[in-house]
Amino acid sequence: MTRILLVFLSFFLSLSALSNNLQTLQVAGDDYYAHSFPLQMYVDYSSALTIDDISKLDLSDKVGSARFNIPVERANYWFVFEVQNQSSKDIERIIKFDEALLHQADIYYQQPSNALTDQKNWFSEKSGLVVPIMGRGINNRLPSFNITLKAGEKKRLYLMANFKLNMLTIGLEIKSPNKFLTDEQLEIAAYCLFFGLSLAMLIYNFFLLIVLHDKLYFYYVAYCSTFLIFVVVYSGFNLYIFDALFWVYFFISSVSISVVFLFQFVRELLQTKHHMPRADFVLRLIMLLFIMQAILTSIDTYYHYLLIYLAIPCKLFLFLVNLWAYFKKIPLANYSLFGLSCYLLGTFTIVGVNAGFLPFNFFTRYGFMFGSMIELFVFSLALAYRVRYLQVNKTEMQLQLYLTESKAKQALKETVKSRTGELEALNKKLQHLSQEDGLTGLFNRRYFDHAIAKEWERMKRQKSPLCVVLADLDFFKEFNDLYGHQHGDHCLRITSGIIKQVTNRSADIAARYGGEEFVLLLPESESQDGLKIAHKIQKVLKEKKIEHEFNIGGLVTISFGIAATVPSDNNSIEMLIKQADVALYESKKNGRNCITIHELGV
Repeated sequence: MTRILLVFLSFFLSLSALSNNLQTLQVAGDDYYAHSFPLQMYVDYSSALTIDDISKLDLSDKVGSARFNIPVERANYWFVFEVQNQSSKDIERIIKFDEALLHQADIYYQQPSNALTDQKNWFSEKSGLVVPIMGRGINNRLPSFNITLKAGEKKRLYLMANFKLNMLTIGLEIKSPNKFLTDEQLEIAAYCLFFGLSLAMLIYNFFLLIVLHDKLYFYYVAYCSTFLIFVVVYSGFNLYIFDALFWVYFFISSVSISVVFLFQFVRELLQTKHHMPRADFVLRLIMLLFIMQAILTSIDTYYHYLLIYLAIPCKLFLFLVNLWAYFKKIPLANYSLFGLSCYLLGTFTIVGVNAGFLPFNFFTRYGFMFGSMIELFVFSLALAYRVRYLQVNKTEMQLQLYLTESKAKQALKETVKSRTGELEALNKKLQHLSQEDGLTGLFNRRYFDHAIAKEWERMKRQKSPLCVVLADLDFFKEFNDLYGHQHGDHCLRITSGIIKQVTNRSADIAARYGGEEFVLLLPESESQDGLKIAHKIQKVLKEKKIEHEFNIGGLVTISFGIAATVPSDNNSIEMLIKQADVALYESKKNGRNCITIHELGV
C-alpha cells in the first residue's frame, strides 16, 4: 500500500516539475519559426522593476503564452524564455513583436562577465515607438531584435513591453532571418494591395466629388481617408514617414472618426431622416458617442478601450437599420446591407481577437481589412448605381412633367389672362403692406429711406427744392403712462389719419419715423409749403380735442421741424434730415406745439 502511494506521489511531482520548468526552444534550422510558445510572464504594475530585479524573481509558476492580450490596465510586461542553438554552426535569430503600437520594447540577455566579480553583464536593446525607426537595431516598423547564437549556445532572454494602448492582442515570434524577410515581404505586398485598391477607389470618388458636388461623395471620401489613416498607423507604416509619438497616438482616434463618417454616409445613402426618423435619431446619438470617444482618445490613449465596447453593438445596430431599409425596399439598401455585412464581420473578428474571445489567426487579425476593402468597393458601386438611378428617375420625372405640362398648358393659358390682373393687384397690395407701418397705416421708415434717396436724385437733376417736415407729439411718453398704451396707439392712429388727410399730393410721402415721430417728404416744395401743411395738421389735431392732462392746455399737441434745400453735390440727405431734426428740437425747446423752420423760427 505504501509503495502505491509513493508511486502516485512521484507521478504528480513529475507533472508539477514539467509544468513549472519550461523547455528550452531549439531554434536551429534555415526556416525556423516559433509562435504561441510557452514562456514565463510577469506583470509589473508598478513599472519600476529593473532587469536585475526581474532576474532574481522565481517565475516558475508564472507560465504564459507568447500570444497574449493586453487588458484595460497599464504595466510593464516581462517575458522570459530560453533558446538554444543545437546545431554545429553559429546562427542568427529574429525576436519580433507582431504589433507596431508598442510604446516601448526592450530585450535583455547576459553576456560573458568578468570571472573576478559576481556582477552580471547585461546586453540590452530598446525598440518600440519611443525609438525612431532609424535608431532601432532592425529598421522595421515592428519591434524586432537580432540575436546571435554560437554553436551549442543557450541564452535566457528577457523581454519587456510597455503599452499606452489597451485591449490589444500581441504575439512574440522567433524567426530565422530568411523566414523573417520572406514573411515581411509577403505582409508588405498584402498591405500594398489593400492600400492600392483603397486609394484607387478613394481617388475615383474624389474626382466625382469635385465634378458632381454631391455631399454623399464627400462622406465616402472622408470615411475612406480616415480609415486608411488608421490602417497606416495601426500597421506601423507611418513610422517610415513620421514617428513623433504625439501624432502616432493622435491619429489612432481616426478609426472613431471613420465610423462617424460611415454612419453619416449610410444615413445620407438611405435617407434615414425621411424614411426612418426614429432610427436616424439613434444613429446621430451613436455618432456623437464616437466623436466623444475620439476626443478622449486624443487626450489620453487609455480611453482607446471604449472603442472595443462601442464597436460591436453600434455597428450591429447600423446593420439592423440597413436590414430594415432593405425590407422597406428603400433604394440602394441592398448594396449598403451587403457592404456592411462584410464590414461587420471584419469588425467582429478584430474586436474579438483584441478582447480575447476569438483565437488569433490570419483571418481574425486581418479580416477587418478585407471586410473594409469589400465594403469600400460595394459602396463605390452603390454610388455609381446611384448616379444611374438618379438619371433614370430624373428622365422619368421630366417625361411626366412634360406630359402634365402639355395637358395643363391650354387650361393655364385660359386662366393666366384672367388671373393676371388679380395677381398684379395682389402684388401691389403685398408691396404696399411691406412698405406700410402696421399701426398707423403710414409708410414705414424703410420705405421713407428708399423714397428720399430716389427723390433726392430726381430733385438734383431738376434742380428743384426738396422739403422735409419732422413732427413729434408733445409729452407722448407721459400720455402713454397716464392713459395707457391702448389710448396711445389710438392717438397715433388719429394723428396719422390727419397727416394722410392733409398731405394729398400724389408726390408727397408721409411716414412713421419712429415711436411718436412722423416725417413728411415734399418734393418740389419750399420751407413755406411745409409750414402751411404743418399749420393744417396742428389745426385739425386741435379740433379733435384729444384730452392730455399733462400737456399745456389739456389737449394733445404736436411740434414740427422743417428744412428744405435744393439737392446738390455740396449737401446731402443726412444734412437735410439733421436740419429738420435741429428745428424740431428748437420747437420742443420753445415750449412745444410750435413750428420751427431751420434758420428761421416761426
